[in-house]
Amino acid sequence: METRLVRGAGEPLHEALRSMAAADSINGLGVFAAEGSDVDRAAIDATLRELSVPVFGGIFPEVLYRGERQTDGVVLAGLTVEPTVTVVPELSGSETEFGDHLPADVPEAGTAFVFVDAYATRAEDFVSELFASYGVTLTYLGGGAGSLDMEQRPSIITNEGVVEDTAVFVTVDAATSIGVKHGWEEVAGPLRVTDADGPVLGELNGESAFSVYKQIVEEDADVTLDADNFFEIAKMYPFGISRLEGEKIVRDPFEVTDDGSLTCFGDIPDDAFLYVLKGSEESLVRAAGEAYDAIEADIDGQADDQADVLFFDCISRVLYLEDAFTRELDAVGGETRPDLGALTIGEIANDGEGHLEYYNKTAVAAITDSL
Repeated sequence: METRLVRGAGEPLHEALRSMAAADSINGLGVFAAEGSDVDRAAIDATLRELSVPVFGGIFPEVLYRGERQTDGVVLAGLTVEPTVTVVPELSGSETEFGDHLPADVPEAGTAFVFVDAYATRAEDFVSELFASYGVTLTYLGGGAGSLDMEQRPSIITNEGVVEDTAVFVTVDAATSIGVKHGWEEVAGPLRVTDADGPVLGELNGESAFSVYKQIVEEDADVTLDADNFFEIAKMYPFGISRLEGEKIVRDPFEVTDDGSLTCFGDIPDDAFLYVLKGSEESLVRAAGEAYDAIEADIDGQADDQADVLFFDCISRVLYLEDAFTRELDAVGGETRPDLGALTIGEIANDGEGHLEYYNKTAVAAITDSL
Protein backbone atom coordinates (compact mmCIF):
# COMPACT_ATOMS: atom_id res chain seq x y z
CA MET A 1 0.00 0.00 0.00
CA GLU A 2 1.30 3.44 -0.92
CA THR A 3 0.43 6.11 1.65
CA ARG A 4 0.73 9.86 1.60
CA LEU A 5 -0.10 12.65 4.06
CA VAL A 6 -1.44 15.84 2.51
CA ARG A 7 -1.50 19.11 4.42
CA GLY A 8 -4.19 21.53 3.42
CA ALA A 9 -7.49 20.73 1.74
CA GLY A 10 -7.08 22.93 -1.32
CA GLU A 11 -5.26 22.29 -4.58
CA PRO A 12 -2.48 20.14 -2.98
CA LEU A 13 -5.14 17.61 -1.95
CA HIS A 14 -6.84 17.64 -5.35
CA GLU A 15 -3.52 17.18 -7.16
CA ALA A 16 -2.50 14.33 -4.81
CA LEU A 17 -5.82 12.57 -5.44
CA ARG A 18 -5.42 12.88 -9.20
CA SER A 19 -1.78 11.80 -9.28
CA MET A 20 -2.27 8.76 -7.04
CA ALA A 21 -5.38 7.62 -8.90
CA ALA A 22 -3.51 7.91 -12.21
CA ALA A 23 -0.54 5.78 -11.11
CA ASP A 24 -0.33 2.41 -12.88
CA SER A 25 0.27 0.57 -9.59
CA ILE A 26 -2.83 2.01 -7.86
CA ASN A 27 -6.15 0.17 -8.26
CA GLY A 28 -8.12 1.79 -5.45
CA LEU A 29 -7.85 4.77 -3.14
CA GLY A 30 -8.67 5.15 0.54
CA VAL A 31 -9.14 8.73 1.75
CA PHE A 32 -9.01 9.43 5.49
CA ALA A 33 -9.51 13.11 6.32
CA ALA A 34 -9.23 14.76 9.73
CA GLU A 35 -12.11 17.05 10.62
CA GLY A 36 -9.65 19.89 11.15
CA SER A 37 -8.47 19.73 7.54
CA ASP A 38 -11.62 21.70 6.61
CA VAL A 39 -12.21 19.78 3.41
CA ASP A 40 -14.26 21.85 0.99
CA ARG A 41 -16.95 19.25 0.31
CA ALA A 42 -18.30 20.93 -2.82
CA ALA A 43 -14.86 21.32 -4.37
CA ILE A 44 -13.65 17.82 -3.56
CA ASP A 45 -16.85 16.25 -4.92
CA ALA A 46 -15.90 17.32 -8.45
CA THR A 47 -12.41 15.82 -8.09
CA LEU A 48 -13.69 12.55 -6.65
CA ARG A 49 -16.13 12.12 -9.51
CA GLU A 50 -13.39 12.40 -12.12
CA LEU A 51 -11.15 9.71 -10.59
CA SER A 52 -10.91 6.46 -12.54
CA VAL A 53 -10.31 4.12 -9.58
CA PRO A 54 -12.70 3.08 -6.76
CA VAL A 55 -12.58 5.53 -3.84
CA PHE A 56 -13.71 5.08 -0.23
CA GLY A 57 -13.12 6.65 3.18
CA GLY A 58 -14.43 9.29 5.50
CA ILE A 59 -13.95 12.46 7.51
CA PHE A 60 -13.06 11.60 11.11
CA PRO A 61 -12.29 13.60 14.27
CA GLU A 62 -8.60 12.79 13.70
CA VAL A 63 -6.52 10.46 11.54
CA LEU A 64 -3.27 8.54 12.06
CA TYR A 65 -0.17 8.48 9.91
CA ARG A 66 3.15 6.77 10.63
CA GLY A 67 2.67 6.65 14.37
CA GLU A 68 1.32 10.18 14.89
CA ARG A 69 -2.06 11.83 15.34
CA GLN A 70 -3.10 14.23 12.61
CA THR A 71 -5.73 16.82 13.49
CA ASP A 72 -5.70 18.65 10.16
CA GLY A 73 -4.29 16.32 7.50
CA VAL A 74 -5.65 13.95 4.88
CA VAL A 75 -4.11 10.49 4.53
CA LEU A 76 -4.32 8.85 1.11
CA ALA A 77 -3.85 5.09 0.81
CA GLY A 78 -3.28 3.67 -2.64
CA LEU A 79 -4.22 0.00 -2.94
CA THR A 80 -2.47 -2.31 -5.37
CA VAL A 81 -5.38 -4.76 -5.04
CA GLU A 82 -8.59 -3.54 -6.67
CA PRO A 83 -11.35 -3.07 -4.08
CA THR A 84 -15.05 -3.66 -4.63
CA VAL A 85 -16.80 -0.61 -3.19
CA THR A 86 -20.49 -0.77 -2.29
CA VAL A 87 -22.25 2.44 -1.26
CA VAL A 88 -25.34 2.00 0.92
CA PRO A 89 -27.55 5.14 1.11
CA GLU A 90 -30.35 6.10 3.50
CA LEU A 91 -28.72 4.52 6.51
CA SER A 92 -31.39 6.02 8.76
CA GLY A 93 -34.30 4.98 6.58
CA SER A 94 -36.82 2.83 8.39
CA GLU A 95 -37.66 1.01 5.16
CA THR A 96 -34.12 0.66 3.79
CA GLU A 97 -33.38 -2.99 3.01
CA PHE A 98 -29.62 -3.11 3.45
CA GLY A 99 -29.33 -6.57 1.95
CA ASP A 100 -30.66 -5.27 -1.38
CA HIS A 101 -27.54 -3.12 -1.75
CA LEU A 102 -24.94 -5.73 -0.81
CA PRO A 103 -22.96 -7.80 -3.33
CA ALA A 104 -23.85 -11.45 -3.72
CA ASP A 105 -20.23 -12.59 -3.70
CA VAL A 106 -17.28 -11.56 -1.55
CA PRO A 107 -13.69 -12.87 -1.46
CA GLU A 108 -13.24 -16.04 0.59
CA ALA A 109 -11.08 -15.14 3.63
CA GLY A 110 -10.92 -11.57 2.33
CA THR A 111 -10.94 -8.22 4.13
CA ALA A 112 -13.83 -5.78 4.44
CA PHE A 113 -13.42 -2.11 5.32
CA VAL A 114 -16.65 -0.71 6.73
CA PHE A 115 -17.25 2.99 7.31
CA VAL A 116 -20.58 4.43 8.42
CA ASP A 117 -22.04 7.83 9.18
CA ALA A 118 -21.79 7.68 12.98
CA TYR A 119 -24.99 9.71 13.38
CA ALA A 120 -27.15 7.53 11.14
CA THR A 121 -29.83 5.98 13.31
CA ARG A 122 -29.55 2.48 11.80
CA ALA A 123 -25.78 2.14 11.50
CA GLU A 124 -25.77 -0.75 13.94
CA ASP A 125 -28.55 -2.51 12.01
CA PHE A 126 -26.38 -2.25 8.91
CA VAL A 127 -23.42 -3.83 10.70
CA SER A 128 -25.68 -6.67 11.86
CA GLU A 129 -26.88 -7.19 8.28
CA LEU A 130 -23.28 -7.56 7.11
CA PHE A 131 -22.68 -10.38 9.55
CA ALA A 132 -26.01 -12.02 8.66
CA SER A 133 -25.04 -11.89 4.98
CA TYR A 134 -21.39 -12.99 5.12
CA GLY A 135 -20.70 -14.38 8.60
CA VAL A 136 -17.03 -15.12 9.23
CA THR A 137 -16.14 -15.26 5.54
CA LEU A 138 -14.51 -11.84 5.94
CA THR A 139 -12.34 -10.01 8.44
CA TYR A 140 -13.98 -6.63 9.08
CA LEU A 141 -12.51 -3.37 10.30
CA GLY A 142 -13.51 0.28 10.19
CA GLY A 143 -15.60 2.70 12.18
CA GLY A 144 -17.91 5.66 12.41
CA ALA A 145 -17.17 8.90 10.55
CA GLY A 146 -18.37 12.31 11.61
CA SER A 147 -17.72 15.27 13.82
CA LEU A 148 -17.39 15.50 17.59
CA ASP A 149 -19.95 18.30 17.64
CA MET A 150 -22.59 15.56 17.22
CA GLU A 151 -24.14 17.23 14.17
CA GLN A 152 -24.83 15.00 11.19
CA ARG A 153 -23.26 16.26 7.98
CA PRO A 154 -21.59 14.66 4.92
CA SER A 155 -18.72 12.50 6.19
CA ILE A 156 -18.48 9.38 3.98
CA ILE A 157 -16.15 9.65 0.98
CA THR A 158 -17.14 7.91 -2.28
CA ASN A 159 -16.62 8.31 -6.01
CA GLU A 160 -19.79 10.41 -6.02
CA GLY A 161 -18.42 12.82 -3.44
CA VAL A 162 -18.73 13.30 0.32
CA VAL A 163 -22.15 12.13 1.48
CA GLU A 164 -24.15 11.75 4.67
CA ASP A 165 -26.46 9.09 6.10
CA THR A 166 -24.46 6.53 4.14
CA ALA A 167 -22.14 3.54 4.60
CA VAL A 168 -19.37 2.17 2.41
CA PHE A 169 -18.62 -1.55 2.37
CA VAL A 170 -15.31 -2.30 0.71
CA THR A 171 -13.99 -5.80 0.04
CA VAL A 172 -10.51 -6.79 -1.10
CA ASP A 173 -9.06 -10.19 -1.91
CA ALA A 174 -6.42 -9.99 0.81
CA ALA A 175 -6.04 -11.61 4.21
CA THR A 176 -5.80 -9.48 7.33
CA SER A 177 -4.97 -10.33 10.93
CA ILE A 178 -6.84 -8.35 13.58
CA GLY A 179 -6.74 -7.71 17.34
CA VAL A 180 -9.52 -6.10 19.39
CA LYS A 181 -9.11 -4.95 23.03
CA HIS A 182 -10.49 -2.15 25.18
CA GLY A 183 -8.90 -2.25 28.67
CA TRP A 184 -11.93 -0.99 30.62
CA GLU A 185 -12.55 -2.79 33.93
CA GLU A 186 -15.67 -3.43 36.03
CA VAL A 187 -16.79 -1.00 38.72
CA ALA A 188 -20.36 -2.21 39.29
CA GLY A 189 -22.86 -4.68 37.89
CA PRO A 190 -24.45 -6.65 36.49
CA LEU A 191 -27.34 -4.25 36.02
CA ARG A 192 -30.35 -5.41 34.06
CA VAL A 193 -31.65 -3.22 31.24
CA THR A 194 -35.37 -2.86 31.94
CA ASP A 195 -36.08 -0.15 29.38
CA ALA A 196 -34.12 0.76 26.25
CA ASP A 197 -34.91 2.09 22.81
CA GLY A 198 -31.95 1.84 20.46
CA PRO A 199 -29.19 4.03 21.91
CA VAL A 200 -31.44 5.49 24.64
CA LEU A 201 -31.14 3.68 27.97
CA GLY A 202 -34.24 4.44 30.05
CA GLU A 203 -34.04 2.13 33.07
CA LEU A 204 -31.63 -0.11 34.93
CA ASN A 205 -33.06 -2.56 37.47
CA GLY A 206 -36.43 -0.81 37.11
CA GLU A 207 -35.06 2.62 38.08
CA SER A 208 -34.06 5.71 36.12
CA ALA A 209 -30.83 4.91 34.28
CA PHE A 210 -29.29 8.23 35.27
CA SER A 211 -30.09 7.82 38.95
CA VAL A 212 -28.48 4.36 39.06
CA TYR A 213 -25.46 5.48 37.06
CA LYS A 214 -25.10 8.69 39.09
CA GLN A 215 -24.96 6.81 42.39
CA ILE A 216 -22.30 4.37 41.15
CA VAL A 217 -20.09 7.04 39.58
CA GLU A 218 -20.35 9.49 42.48
CA GLU A 219 -19.34 6.80 44.97
CA ASP A 220 -16.36 5.71 42.89
CA ALA A 221 -15.11 9.08 41.70
CA ASP A 222 -16.08 11.24 44.69
CA VAL A 223 -17.69 13.82 42.42
CA THR A 224 -21.14 15.31 41.93
CA LEU A 225 -22.55 14.23 38.57
CA ASP A 226 -25.19 16.30 36.79
CA ALA A 227 -26.31 17.14 33.26
CA ASP A 228 -23.80 19.99 32.94
CA ASN A 229 -20.67 17.96 33.66
CA PHE A 230 -22.01 14.65 32.40
CA PHE A 231 -19.94 14.32 29.23
CA GLU A 232 -16.69 15.21 31.00
CA ILE A 233 -17.23 12.62 33.76
CA ALA A 234 -18.95 9.94 31.68
CA LYS A 235 -16.00 9.60 29.30
CA MET A 236 -14.23 7.89 32.22
CA TYR A 237 -17.15 5.54 33.05
CA PRO A 238 -18.60 3.72 30.02
CA PHE A 239 -20.99 0.78 30.09
CA GLY A 240 -20.01 -2.77 29.19
CA ILE A 241 -22.56 -5.16 27.67
CA SER A 242 -22.03 -8.69 28.90
CA ARG A 243 -21.72 -11.47 26.33
CA LEU A 244 -20.95 -15.17 26.52
CA GLU A 245 -17.60 -15.05 24.75
CA GLY A 246 -14.97 -12.34 24.37
CA GLU A 247 -14.63 -8.95 25.97
CA LYS A 248 -17.63 -6.87 26.93
CA ILE A 249 -18.99 -4.57 24.25
CA VAL A 250 -18.39 -1.01 25.41
CA ARG A 251 -21.07 1.66 25.07
CA ASP A 252 -20.30 5.32 25.62
CA PRO A 253 -23.03 7.38 27.36
CA PHE A 254 -22.80 11.03 26.33
CA GLU A 255 -26.05 12.77 27.25
CA VAL A 256 -28.72 12.91 29.96
CA THR A 257 -32.28 13.53 28.77
CA ASP A 258 -34.90 15.42 30.75
CA ASP A 259 -36.60 12.18 31.84
CA GLY A 260 -33.41 10.67 33.29
CA SER A 261 -32.53 8.49 30.32
CA LEU A 262 -28.98 8.18 29.03
CA THR A 263 -28.15 8.46 25.34
CA CYS A 264 -25.24 6.28 24.19
CA PHE A 265 -23.21 5.82 21.05
CA GLY A 266 -24.57 2.48 19.86
CA ASP A 267 -27.67 0.50 20.72
CA ILE A 268 -28.43 -1.02 24.11
CA PRO A 269 -30.29 -4.36 23.85
CA ASP A 270 -33.42 -4.90 25.93
CA ASP A 271 -32.94 -7.29 28.87
CA ALA A 272 -29.14 -7.15 28.50
CA PHE A 273 -26.89 -7.05 31.54
CA LEU A 274 -24.64 -4.01 31.82
CA TYR A 275 -21.60 -3.21 33.90
CA VAL A 276 -20.29 0.25 34.70
CA LEU A 277 -16.63 0.27 33.70
CA LYS A 278 -13.63 2.51 34.25
CA GLY A 279 -10.10 2.53 33.00
CA SER A 280 -6.68 3.89 33.75
CA GLU A 281 -3.84 5.11 31.60
CA GLU A 282 -2.04 1.84 32.20
CA SER A 283 -5.01 -0.43 31.41
CA LEU A 284 -5.87 1.36 28.15
CA VAL A 285 -2.27 1.46 26.92
CA ARG A 286 -1.84 -2.18 27.84
CA ALA A 287 -5.00 -3.11 25.92
CA ALA A 288 -3.76 -1.39 22.76
CA GLY A 289 -0.50 -3.31 23.08
CA GLU A 290 -2.41 -6.55 23.51
CA ALA A 291 -4.42 -5.83 20.36
CA TYR A 292 -1.16 -5.39 18.47
CA ASP A 293 0.38 -8.47 20.09
CA ALA A 294 -2.63 -10.49 18.91
CA ILE A 295 -1.96 -9.65 15.28
CA GLU A 296 1.76 -10.38 15.68
CA ALA A 297 0.99 -13.79 17.17
CA ASP A 298 -1.37 -14.54 14.31
CA ILE A 299 1.45 -14.08 11.81
CA ASP A 300 3.98 -16.26 13.65
CA GLY A 301 5.12 -13.59 16.04
CA GLN A 302 6.72 -11.32 13.45
CA ALA A 303 5.34 -8.11 12.00
CA ASP A 304 6.93 -7.86 8.56
CA ASP A 305 8.53 -4.46 7.98
CA GLN A 306 6.79 -4.36 4.58
CA ALA A 307 3.36 -5.07 6.04
CA ASP A 308 0.90 -2.28 6.79
CA VAL A 309 -0.25 -1.82 10.38
CA LEU A 310 -3.71 -0.26 10.55
CA PHE A 311 -5.27 1.16 13.70
CA PHE A 312 -8.84 2.30 14.32
CA ASP A 313 -9.30 3.70 17.80
CA CYS A 314 -12.05 5.63 19.53
CA ILE A 315 -11.64 9.39 19.74
CA SER A 316 -13.03 9.22 23.29
CA ARG A 317 -9.93 7.25 24.33
CA VAL A 318 -7.90 10.26 23.19
CA LEU A 319 -10.14 12.58 25.20
CA TYR A 320 -9.59 10.36 28.23
CA LEU A 321 -5.83 9.76 27.86
CA GLU A 322 -4.97 13.25 26.54
CA ASP A 323 -1.15 13.54 26.21
CA ALA A 324 -0.71 9.92 27.31
CA PHE A 325 -2.34 8.81 24.05
CA THR A 326 1.16 8.88 22.54
CA ARG A 327 1.92 5.86 24.75
CA GLU A 328 -1.01 4.00 23.22
CA LEU A 329 0.28 4.67 19.72
CA ASP A 330 3.78 3.57 20.74
CA ALA A 331 2.27 0.28 21.90
CA VAL A 332 1.00 -0.41 18.39
CA GLY A 333 4.19 -1.31 16.55
CA GLY A 334 6.69 1.29 17.69
CA GLU A 335 7.66 4.83 16.73
CA THR A 336 6.62 4.90 13.05
CA ARG A 337 3.54 2.72 13.37
CA PRO A 338 0.62 2.39 12.96
CA ASP A 339 1.09 3.21 9.28
CA LEU A 340 -2.38 4.66 8.97
CA GLY A 341 -5.78 4.69 10.61
CA ALA A 342 -8.44 6.91 12.12
CA LEU A 343 -9.76 8.03 15.49
CA THR A 344 -13.38 7.13 15.02
CA ILE A 345 -16.81 7.58 16.58
CA GLY A 346 -17.30 3.88 17.24
CA GLU A 347 -15.21 1.01 15.90
CA ILE A 348 -16.34 -1.82 13.62
CA ALA A 349 -14.48 -5.12 13.85
CA ASN A 350 -14.49 -8.82 14.45
CA ASP A 351 -11.59 -11.05 15.42
CA GLY A 352 -11.73 -13.12 12.25
CA GLU A 353 -13.77 -15.75 14.10
CA GLY A 354 -16.33 -14.11 16.37
CA HIS A 355 -19.38 -11.95 15.83
CA LEU A 356 -19.06 -8.62 14.08
CA GLU A 357 -19.64 -5.69 16.48
CA TYR A 358 -19.99 -1.92 16.52
CA TYR A 359 -17.84 -0.98 19.53
CA ASN A 360 -17.12 2.18 21.52
CA LYS A 361 -13.86 3.10 23.30
CA THR A 362 -12.08 0.11 21.76
CA ALA A 363 -8.68 -0.32 20.09
CA VAL A 364 -8.67 -2.26 16.79
CA ALA A 365 -5.27 -3.15 15.33
CA ALA A 366 -4.77 -4.98 12.04
CA ILE A 367 -1.95 -5.98 9.74
CA THR A 368 -1.83 -6.86 6.09
CA ASP A 369 1.04 -7.23 3.62
CA SER A 370 -0.94 -7.62 0.41
CA LEU A 371 -2.75 -4.33 -0.18
